[in-house]
Amino acid sequence: MSAQPVERLAVASLVAARIVYAVNWLNMGALFYLMSGDLNSGVSGLGTLTSSFYLGVGLMQVPGGVLAAKWGPKHTVTTGMLVSSLAVLATSVSISLPEVAVLRFIVGSGMALVFSPAVVLATRYLGGRTGVGAGLINSAFDVGGLLGLFGWILIASVTGWRPSLVLSGGLGLLTGLLIIALLPKDQRDNRFSLSSDRLRRILSNRNLVLLGLAALGSNLGSVLISSFMVFYLQSDLGEVAAIAGFVASLVVILPIITSLWGGRLYDRRKKPRRLLVTSGLGMVAALIVCSVPTLYAASLGALVGGIAVGPASTVAFAAAKDLSGVEREYESLTIGWVNCISLTGSVWPPIVFSYLARSSSYSSAWLGSAGLSLIFLIPILFLAERASTTA
Repeated sequence: MSAQPVERLAVASLVAARIVYAVNWLNMGALFYLMSGDLNSGVSGLGTLTSSFYLGVGLMQVPGGVLAAKWGPKHTVTTGMLVSSLAVLATSVSISLPEVAVLRFIVGSGMALVFSPAVVLATRYLGGRTGVGAGLINSAFDVGGLLGLFGWILIASVTGWRPSLVLSGGLGLLTGLLIIALLPKDQRDNRFSLSSDRLRRILSNRNLVLLGLAALGSNLGSVLISSFMVFYLQSDLGEVAAIAGFVASLVVILPIITSLWGGRLYDRRKKPRRLLVTSGLGMVAALIVCSVPTLYAASLGALVGGIAVGPASTVAFAAAKDLSGVEREYESLTIGWVNCISLTGSVWPPIVFSYLARSSSYSSAWLGSAGLSLIFLIPILFLAERASTTA
């Protein structure tokens, strides 16, 4: 078999894994309305589960990058898919909110091992095109998000939420096995050893910190829309499950296109600051629109949010790889550090959102989130658009 078909199969297996990964990432927000009776919890419980997940996925980003440097990206991606999928299967038999919260932390921790090594591998198999590699992996996530938010709520409405999680967890295990079978073995430099000094320099790299905060500004809005929109539309506006799921899925439908577009634009211009500021302002506008308590406003807000978040995530991760100036073994770590800042920063906004929604109104919760998104956008104005030295 020639190199080109091998690389195509490798990319296809990464895309398939990323799609199922996204289903298991996002379907909790779609299913919680059905789960709330069994777990005896409302919007505050959804806030707890969302924060628990993002705590796991955020805290394990840097360890995931370290593991990718030591083990190789293929082994790290495989481990992450298997751990997260097993935790999803365990969730299907859980009977209390604390149990589910712990399992969501484990799901997030496993998923943290997948993203940055997957971007590095996809970029490698696509001829070194960083923007296209990051855009393809992000677009695959958005396809899975559509299935997780819209498709899984329809499945669960027929089968119940527990069988729907058995299905998504089982698919996760299957794609993990595909990665084992179809990806070439990791090519490791036996002379390479993980340097604590290099690790310290990466974690203190100013550009990477700024990129992480910029990604957080846009990601925050996407997290809240994908996690709370279904429950908000069903519990507060009285919409049926299919409509609620479709509206929430708009925030992941549009990035299927805009992630790739943002990646191509970045590859041509290599100017991340303007792209990130534009995307961030778009997310702020989306959250403000969501504060109007109508179905039409919620739909428009999710639509604008979907357009905005695609380029932001792709550009932030592609720029992290290009501006860090590190050896190939450390590329996963640079992307993981940016993702760590973005995702760990997403732990407390769901708690704030659920508190505002419960104590005041959903309109206040959406407006408060817009303010937070704007605050995190400011640091990107100080980004240096040239490769920094970590040697």
